[in-house]
Amino acid sequence: MIDKIAHFSFSSGIFCSSARATALALLLAAGLAPAGRAQTQEPEMYAIGIHPHAIVLLDGNRDEIAGEIQITGRSPKDMVFSPDGKYLYVTSEGRSRLEMVNVAQRKAEKVFDLTPAGHRMTIFGLTINPKGDLLYIHVKLVKMLPDEFKVEPPQIWSVDVKTGKINKIVEVPEGVMTLAMTTDGRQLIAWGRDIYYVDPAQGRITGTYPLMSRNLPDKGPVDALAAFVQFERSGILSLPFYTKDPITKKDIFGFANMDLTTGKMDLMELGPPVPLYSVIVAPDRKHAYGLMLQLVEVDMTARKVERMVNLERTKYVANISRDGKKAYVSGASPFIHIYDTASMKLIKTLNLSGDPGVTTFRALPPLAH
Repeated sequence: MIDKIAHFSFSSGIFCSSARATALALLLAAGLAPAGRAQTQEPEMYAIGIHPHAIVLLDGNRDEIAGEIQITGRSPKDMVFSPDGKYLYVTSEGRSRLEMVNVAQRKAEKVFDLTPAGHRMTIFGLTINPKGDLLYIHVKLVKMLPDEFKVEPPQIWSVDVKTGKINKIVEVPEGVMTLAMTTDGRQLIAWGRDIYYVDPAQGRITGTYPLMSRNLPDKGPVDALAAFVQFERSGILSLPFYTKDPITKKDIFGFANMDLTTGKMDLMELGPPVPLYSVIVAPDRKHAYGLMLQLVEVDMTARKVERMVNLERTKYVANISRDGKKAYVSGASPFIHIYDTASMKLIKTLNLSGDPGVTTFRALPPLAH
């Protein structure tokens, strides 16, 4: 069943020539500049955080580690690239800190001072506008009074990347974990227990797509943990979901697929539950891959599980190559495992100097052609 929600336009971004130069500079600095025929390839770079305080850069052309960038805080979590690829913004230090990393220069260039005096702050959800001058963060604040801790309503802020100036946009319901934004910068998507559409200019929630609050005679509530997301390759923000059929009382799992180009939401039911943490959708949108204890391939056209292979370790996060031929999976162990999507076989293991834990795994925005 496909439910149409408020229409908005979104693309995975246009990556300008300066971003191409940034990616090439990374490869050259790492001594990984492609040789021979590989020189014609567009640089394909990925970033993943590791404990205690580093960002690992992965060269997807050679499937090699291109280097590390040290940040100031521990345990990087949410990450987002600037549209031109020059900067990576990352939350760290228990999600209380927001840092700006200069990708080409490989250094943490700025730490934003965001926590109000007398408060403790936690950030869940991070995105950036198309111009690259405003970040949006979802924050949870606790006021530290002398005799009590006062929990304040969750809210979304904008942060000026140059000045660090904060602007409160709107208060949101509890449970938001992921933010995304439309290409025109007019609409924020806050994914939590339900999905909330926010107009940052008006500072208000303009619509809600029910998930946990869904209560229909033939459809039960939908539980989808929006912790590990990526949509750079396909333009689809996909999460595993779990529900119970109120008529048959059977448990069901599926993929909650939000097409960020058309604004359509598709709750794709796939059968008896398979435990999964996250989903990646191939660039051609024909297949998707869920992971936790297994790598699960789903035919998006036939809307069914095609294949499953056991993973050697529990995995949280993943990304996929630009051509859809390789899946990069990681989390819960100091490795990146590379799977061939045609054979579903492990083809390479890359050692990391630290554990990624529950970080995100981001791809450098696509290059302009």
